Amino acid sequence: MKKVILFCLLLSIAAYGLDSQELNFLNKMDAEYQELLQKEAEKLEEFKVEKSSLEEELVKLKEREVAKEEIFAKLGKDSEIRWHRDEYKKLAKRYEEYYKKLEAAIAEREGKITELEKLINIMSE
Repeated sequence: MKKVILFCLLLSIAAYGLDSQELNFLNKMDAEYQELLQKEAEKLEEFKVEKSSLEEELVKLKEREVAKEEIFAKLGKDSEIRWHRDEYKKLAKRYEEYYKKLEAAIAEREGKITELEKLINIMSE
């Protein structure tokens, strides 16, 4: 009888110890999960900030592009009627190169914004 009671007592102690170990393990896993969620939230916020700054840059770049046609028209006229025609043509060519680079920068920013929007949508789900 004493052996049975002692066996039951040891079994219950072992079972209780196992439960506390499992509980500690689950608490540790939950803490890791919460930490990962926090990191994801921080990364999501970084993406949102980066997206807003890219959108601001894009607006500024597009504002520069607005006057493009007016400048080319004026330089075209000036290269025909002014004394320094060659200088105006060179300037027009440099403006053309500048606007090509500007268009490439706009396309790059738009691509990055699209990519960030996709990431934000995926992470928000």
